Amino acid sequence: MNDTSGASVGSGCAMRGRYARESGFEPHVYERTKTIEVPRAVAWQWLSTPETFTRQVWPYRVEFVDSSGVAGASGFAPGVLNMHHGPLLHCPGVLTSVTQDLDDGRSYRDLQYFYGAFIVSPRLIRPTRLEFWLDGDESRSMITLRVSCDVTPWLSGVWTKLQSVFWNSFYAWAKRDGRRLAKRGASNDAER
Repeated sequence: MNDTSGASVGSGCAMRGRYARESGFEPHVYERTKTIEVPRAVAWQWLSTPETFTRQVWPYRVEFVDSSGVAGASGFAPGVLNMHHGPLLHCPGVLTSVTQDLDDGRSYRDLQYFYGAFIVSPRLIRPTRLEFWLDGDESRSMITLRVSCDVTPWLSGVWTKLQSVFWNSFYAWAKRDGRRLAKRGASNDAER
């Protein structure tokens, strides 16, 4: 994957990456790549729509606020703030990069979490970054995701398994929603 570390947005952003890892934690990276039978353009549209992520099971919620401070930002762009919250979950962050068609032909999105973000407890799991890469063609998409966290060492194996369960669901949603978007796009083209 491309190394995109060191990205920053605006002045005064306190991104987690600017702080030293606390003692008692170790770095944990969960990375997964999966190919889905959905055109690349459709998959990027799905990944670039806040509604993809704001449909959550109550009492969990994901919110986006654009740089003007207006809730419900219309899209993803550097500087858009993000908050994923609910019981045992507090993950505020900022989008630092949203790039379609990089030099290598892939698209990329980077969300860096602020210092103080946690899952379960600040003493157990501290997310630092969520990245997506997208590659593909007219018939399929390859989505790579990487979740970086600081975790207490004894929890590392369990955290990997929990990530696998959650992100397998994410890929199933991508496949289902991507097919719906592709069908909608095909029927709109037929109407023209």
